[in-house]
Amino acid sequence: MIEEPNLIGFGWVLSFIFFMGILYVLGSGEIENQNLKYDALLGHRMKQLGLMHWKQLAQKAGISTLRLRQIRSGSVANIPWGELRQLAQALNWSMAELEQQFDLLPTPSETTSVIGNSPPELEAQLRQECQGLREELENQKSQLWDNFCQSTFEEIQTLLTNYPTATEMARIKPDLPAKNLTALFATLDNLLENWGYEPIGQPWESVPYNPQFHQGDCDEMQPGEAVYIRFVGYRQGDRILSPAKVSRTLPGGIKPSS
Repeated sequence: MIEEPNLIGFGWVLSFIFFMGILYVLGSGEIENQNLKYDALLGHRMKQLGLMHWKQLAQKAGISTLRLRQIRSGSVANIPWGELRQLAQALNWSMAELEQQFDLLPTPSETTSVIGNSPPELEAQLRQECQGLREELENQKSQLWDNFCQSTFEEIQTLLTNYPTATEMARIKPDLPAKNLTALFATLDNLLENWGYEPIGQPWESVPYNPQFHQGDCDEMQPGEAVYIRFVGYRQGDRILSPAKVSRTLPGGIKPSS
């Protein structure tokens, strides 16, 4: 008969093993039979983002191809959290979406199946620690969002401070030259540069129509025909965030740029 002290000691060992492997979500035994568990999931997302090769995804995420293969195989539990965050950003997912797609946290029923045969004291402890882990992840996501908001505000603080006054000035003096206000928007250029966002075209620029980068104001436009940029678009590397809006003509009074 096992004495109580040994049972408690075994419980702590089980607790340690459980939290080392909790992110496997009862799936570690499937890895041998399905070496590339997440290939279909990741491949579908890559196709949506225009990524053609695994190497492209690894480079975009800033991780090694060996690490990416480990993730593709389903061995996610031992991946550093920072690298998972980089992968989420490369896939244009939030961490919550990545957790959901990879099923990183067990459901209550799964947790119950793992610890159902454990001593009641250990079961309660594991439930409490699992809940603590969930809360910690939520706090991390909240902190990341707060940091993003703060850094963005600091980037465009000058614009946000001066914009209300400039708006009122434009109301009082409707003939105020617009060029007096354009300097306010320099901070937006800096913000976009820091984000790695690049403009597609320049206003009134004549360019060959390319449906990959341009959105026409009519359906009859043909690739290669000369059009004018009415409103610029934005891209991040190979990803098109917003196509430039183009037209066959310029607004009245606007001359083509030389």
